[in-house]
Amino acid sequence: MLNDIANRYSFLDRDGKLLNLGRTTALDQYGKEHSSTFIDLTSIVIISAERGNDTKRCVESIFQNTPEPFELILSDVGSNIETLKIIMALEDTHTNVHVIYNKQSAGTTGQRNQGIYFSRGKYLVLMDNDVLVLPGWLKHLKETAAKDERIGMVGAKLLRPEIENVYYCGCHTITLEKEGKVYGIGLTKSEQMANLHRYDSVVMRGGEVPWYTTTALLAKRKALFEFGGFDDMVDGKGIFIANEDKDLSLNIRKAGYKIYYCPDSEAIHNHDYSKVDRKDSYHRTYRLR
Repeated sequence: MLNDIANRYSFLDRDGKLLNLGRTTALDQYGKEHSSTFIDLTSIVIISAERGNDTKRCVESIFQNTPEPFELILSDVGSNIETLKIIMALEDTHTNVHVIYNKQSAGTTGQRNQGIYFSRGKYLVLMDNDVLVLPGWLKHLKETAAKDERIGMVGAKLLRPEIENVYYCGCHTITLEKEGKVYGIGLTKSEQMANLHRYDSVVMRGGEVPWYTTTALLAKRKALFEFGGFDDMVDGKGIFIANEDKDLSLNIRKAGYKIYYCPDSEAIHNHDYSKVDRKDSYHRTYRLR
């Protein structure tokens, strides 16, 4: 959890030295250029786990489609040299890109907690490195979050690579039971099983949801720090990887906050579970405890 994370993780730079958490950050840089808006800085936290080219494309899409002030924090799991060269180049090119270099994976929860702890923004975005954001993505997330002080997190519509079909949206926040029964949010059975398109009425139905994936999720800093962030591994207890987004959602609702889905915020998720081989080196190293 965030209250003792500094004692459990090493915040290292590329030379293996401890990062100075008090160093000049994007918040200071943007404060000089945007004196009236810098307090709305958004900290985007991405886990770098191999797949350096995916991370590069993700970062490039953020710079191309995010006019709002932001800093980008990459928490690397101890990737191979090819990936490290890519993220080092990103850090050298952009003054608001910061990299935390780990010698080994701290799990999805630990890596994200590192980024959250290191961040300086009023808003945080948790994002996977196989995401490409589209124009207006952050603007719409922040506008939704600002509607109610009790809205703690807001999720974006996730599209498949061909863009016209939906990978994930508010109506996918469902519960699957062992009997195979599906419980959605006001969906008919045909809607539950259908391939949803980008502008289908059910897809454009924004509002409160019980939980949302951390693939492209905005959170208010105040809300995350109120209950301590992700429940990462401590003395063999906690979550290392998988379902941490559901646990996060439960905790933020327990703290009295709401979770919203915003259909106007869009991102492409370049991920296909049908093509994932969980016996490959990536999953053996980074997805298993």
